Amino acid sequence: MTTIRRCALAAGPFAVAAAVYAGLFRANRDRLPGRMATHFALDGTADGFMSRDAALWSGIGLTIGVGVLFTVLAAVATKKTGARLTAALGAGTAVLLGCPLIATVVADADAGVHDPAGARLPVWLPAVLLLLVCAATGALIRRLAKAAPRPSTAPPTASLPLVEGEVAAWSRTVVTRALLVPAAAVTLGGLLTAVSGPWQVGLPLFVLGLACAPIAAVRVTVDRRGLTVASTMLPRPRLAVPLDAIADAGSARIDAMGDFGGWGYRILPHRRGVVLRSGEALSVRTAKGREYVVTVDDATTAAALLNGLVNRRAEERSQEC
Repeated sequence: MTTIRRCALAAGPFAVAAAVYAGLFRANRDRLPGRMATHFALDGTADGFMSRDAALWSGIGLTIGVGVLFTVLAAVATKKTGARLTAALGAGTAVLLGCPLIATVVADADAGVHDPAGARLPVWLPAVLLLLVCAATGALIRRLAKAAPRPSTAPPTASLPLVEGEVAAWSRTVVTRALLVPAAAVTLGGLLTAVSGPWQVGLPLFVLGLACAPIAAVRVTVDRRGLTVASTMLPRPRLAVPLDAIADAGSARIDAMGDFGGWGYRILPHRRGVVLRSGEALSVRTAKGREYVVTVDDATTAAALLNGLVNRRAEERSQEC
C-alpha cells in the first residue's frame, strides 16, 4: 500500500463527514436559527447554544482537524498492520464526529428559525449510535488485524543465572514526548476553551488530555513478582504480568505505527503493548500464548533477568515435587 493510498484511506471518511455536514447545513440554512442549539440534556432538550456560523465552522474545523491527525498517522505507518488499524480507527472516529453534528442540524431545522430552544435530540439516539459504531469498528479492527500476517515474536534471551535466595531487580523509567506534548496541548486547549468558549467542547478535550498524560511516563520493573509497568504520575493505569504466568522473555525492535498502529496502551489479538516510541522493546510471552511488549531501553537485561527468575522458579518447584 503506497503512502498516497494510505493517506487517502485515512482522510476519506473525515472528508465525507465534513462534506455531508456542510452540505446539509447549506441546504437547511434558511430553516436554521441564528443561534443554534448545539448541546442537549439527557431528556433531549437543548441546553447549549452557539451562533450559526460558529456552529458550522467549528464542526467542519473539528472534523478536518482530527482527520489531519489520522492522515499523518497513516503517512508514518510503515507496515500494513499499522495502516489498517489507523484506517479502521479513523473511520469509526469520523462517524462518531459526523453523526452527532448532522443530527444537531436536523434537530435545529425541525425547531425552526425562531425557536432554537425548541430543538429536541433524544438521548437514546447518540447512545445507540455510539454502541453500534464502537461494535462495528471493533469488529473491523479485529478482521483487519487478522488479515495481516501476525508479527514474529522475538527469540528468548539467554537467562541470567540466579542462585537460590539471591535477590535481583531491574527498573527503568520511560518518558515519551509523542504523548506528553500532545496531552499537554490538548489539556491546555480544552481548559481555555471551557473557560472562554463553549464548555461542551472544552470539557471533553480537557478530560481527554488528562487521560493521556499518565501513560506518557511509566516505570518498568522486573523483579521476583514478574513484570510491572506503572505510571509515574498516578497509581493507575498499571500493567502487571505475574512471574508464574511468564513462559519466557526476549528483546525486539518494533515500529510503533507499523506494529501497533500508534502509541499508548495498544491491544491486538494475542498481543498487548505499552508503546511509547519505536525502537528497543521488552517482549514477554505467557504460558497461554499471549505476548506483552513494552518499549524500554536495556530490554535485553530485563529479558535475561526475567528468564533467570522464571528458570529459578521452575527449579524450586521441581525440587518441591
